[in-house]
Amino acid sequence: MLQTEQEFVRILKSRLEGTLPPEELSDIVSDYTEHFRIGRTEGRLEEDLFRSLGSPEDIAREIRATHLVKKAEAVTSCKNILHAVLATIGLGLFNLVFVLIPFIILVLLLVIIFIVGVAFTVCGPVAGIFALLQLAGNPSFAIWLSPAAGIFFSIGITALGLLLVIGDLFLARFFYHIGIRYLKWNIGVITGTERLT
Repeated sequence: MLQTEQEFVRILKSRLEGTLPPEELSDIVSDYTEHFRIGRTEGRLEEDLFRSLGSPEDIAREIRATHLVKKAEAVTSCKNILHAVLATIGLGLFNLVFVLIPFIILVLLLVIIFIVGVAFTVCGPVAGIFALLQLAGNPSFAIWLSPAAGIFFSIGITALGLLLVIGDLFLARFFYHIGIRYLKWNIGVITGTERLT
């Protein structure tokens, strides 16, 4: 159980150092210090103030998750979205199901589409080489009914592979933005706020 305002602020500050920029951390510490000052002037006991605020660890987790989601929204990167997802998972046990599992499924889906696209893109030219060798009269490479069918198949499979890779990049961007909105909504539900500003 916390005994003093200084202990509350120390724990909050220690949990947020390294995550937030120094000026933002200073503003947050000032806000909570001001909350205690106003509470004392209103005649409230520190115990009552501690109960109304909650634990500094929980507050720090919420602030950290909010900050990392905003950072991922501002600067698109795999590292930023991963940090935002992990911080959001730390807000509650149920987030293992509602955040981690959808995140893993989406990442696996994107990786599978990318691998299939690359495989088709690589196999297409190889199939074209076999068709050209068959066209050149080398019967050992006759895997097609006709060389023309092999060439058309090669072009088609290469184009499909390229479309899958390009489509995967667009899907990744789409899911990234949807993921940010979902994380914001999730934090809002946990913290009791409707949405992050």
